[in-house]
Amino acid sequence: GFPGGTAADNEAVVKRLKAMGFNMVRYWQSPTQDYVKGDNSEADRADHFLWCLQQNGMKAWGAGINGGQVQPGDVDIVRDPATTTAWKEAVGEKGMAIRDNIARIWDSRLESVGIRHMTEVGNHVNRYTGHRWADDPVFAVWELSNEEWWFGKMARGEWQNLPPFFRNQLLQKWNGWLQNKYGTDDKLRAAWNGLLPGESLKNGAVVFAPMGEPTRIDAALNDANPLARRAVQGLSQKYTRDDFARARGEGVIAFLLDLWVSHKKREADAVKALGKSMRLSPLVWDTGIGYEIQSQYLHQQADAVAHDTYVTGFHHDPAHKRYPWFSGLEEQPRLCWDKPWVEQNRVEGKPYFVYETQIEQPAKYRAEYPMRIAALGAIQDWDIVCWHYFGSVPDSTQPKPYEKTMDYTTAGGHPQGYHYQFDEVQMAAMRTAAAVFTQGLLKPAPNPTTFVFGRKSLLDPASMNYGRSYGEPGAQFMPTTYRYGMRLRIDPTREGDEVIGPTYKPRVYEPCPLTPTEEIAYDWHRGNLRFDAPGVAMFTGFFAQLESPQAHFGKSGVTLSDVVVVNPPGTPYPVGADEKYVEFSVASADGKPLPETRRAVLSLVSTSFNSGFQLDLSKLTQEFGWFL
Repeated sequence: GFPGGTAADNEAVVKRLKAMGFNMVRYWQSPTQDYVKGDNSEADRADHFLWCLQQNGMKAWGAGINGGQVQPGDVDIVRDPATTTAWKEAVGEKGMAIRDNIARIWDSRLESVGIRHMTEVGNHVNRYTGHRWADDPVFAVWELSNEEWWFGKMARGEWQNLPPFFRNQLLQKWNGWLQNKYGTDDKLRAAWNGLLPGESLKNGAVVFAPMGEPTRIDAALNDANPLARRAVQGLSQKYTRDDFARARGEGVIAFLLDLWVSHKKREADAVKALGKSMRLSPLVWDTGIGYEIQSQYLHQQADAVAHDTYVTGFHHDPAHKRYPWFSGLEEQPRLCWDKPWVEQNRVEGKPYFVYETQIEQPAKYRAEYPMRIAALGAIQDWDIVCWHYFGSVPDSTQPKPYEKTMDYTTAGGHPQGYHYQFDEVQMAAMRTAAAVFTQGLLKPAPNPTTFVFGRKSLLDPASMNYGRSYGEPGAQFMPTTYRYGMRLRIDPTREGDEVIGPTYKPRVYEPCPLTPTEEIAYDWHRGNLRFDAPGVAMFTGFFAQLESPQAHFGKSGVTLSDVVVVNPPGTPYPVGADEKYVEFSVASADGKPLPETRRAVLSLVSTSFNSGFQLDLSKLTQEFGWFL
């Protein structure tokens, strides 16, 4: 939602962000045009916002460089007269977007236009900081793309929807890749345990299959190649993975990985050469997807790994004890509904960034989420947590710009309940969680278990199905993480998998409380999470369910007692005396133990709703848990 509409809005919102404990913004602007300083143009405001960050000792994560538009006139960016006309027709008179264009990964012209746009952004001069963006130290992170989901799209066969030129280009590269790898039809036939009738490397007539979805021959063959068409005519049925030997599916995955990784490396090399900031800052190659081994393999090649997670705040099951609400502290710990996204994928020696996270609103027990994030961030030794999202920059001329009704999730369109700037309760909890995270007040898990996956898992054709990338070991990710911490490594130079260290299988957490470190305790039987370290004392959860009417923190000498929750008159879904749901935390703001600190941050909050809010339970949907 940045920048603001005016320079004054920029200055006010950056001061607000800093006061709330933030130290960086994931920034989506990517100006390429020049401007007159102070003209309030889009580029002027974008650069002024960066200057405001700089003046307040804050940083930016450059997320918007993957953009631009390709036009037919860009055909000469790569000289290839034989394909000039066909390429222009494929692009079309109106052109094509570069971002999320799956053909960009193998078409040299599309790739070059994308790199040209990145170069233009890197060369853009900020008239306020005096630096080209590529050199500006206000940037701490750069990314090549956001959530392209490329591998999954390709494995599902979405490339079949491209204009014929780009589709045939891909299939030509597929046959060329096979030619380089196997050389002859006999060697290919032996490796794959047979070929389809008419398939031939010599004629470029090897069908691009299997995919994650059933595939027709006429959609998976280079129809610009008459020899290929004649060779396999009559093969009109749809083919699935079950129709082929595993080795053929492995070949499809290996080919796609080669295309993808080599493309990203070319982009990364081009960006790194643009300037000092882009060279020295960690460069993320893509963001997400959390449970697909090929995507994680791509992350592993980059300077840093970036994944996300979102959770809901209410439950669809009327039999649930707190229906319609839901607290993640009353079950075995996890930051997801079913499949892990951020619990795994932590690569040893690589910075780990949570590029987006939030608990959607409405959520009676929303105040716990910042502490759940801070806990896992400590266990796994994360480097960045980016909250999605602050929302639009308020009008700084208003007397109380942050005293507005909270945004709630709505059916249709984007679920706006991810906003948090008007939720005083979550913002308070986020403020102390920020101190815990940025001051390093909690120790990481001392001896994390390492999951190592080899070539067989990386190239497993079944991993085309989202959620099955890691097979049975994947089911152990969450319980192992919250018991011991974990690391992940994908090593295609080895054949099989290996687990180094102890693991826990699902639903086998003992004892309770669960203590991944001596400073963090998940008491999911009683519904609370605690931090007890020299620099932080924190209790979040259902105070009424404790055996004792107080919570004592031995490492800091802090005691929480005499807890009473006072609900404002008319509060929707008030917190009852049998719950006493609270988020309490006091954290050192200078890194020193609490008895010695000269400055600390304290929050003590419970829940928040807009006045008059009411759920319509008849419209609760099970799939997403959203209310109409």
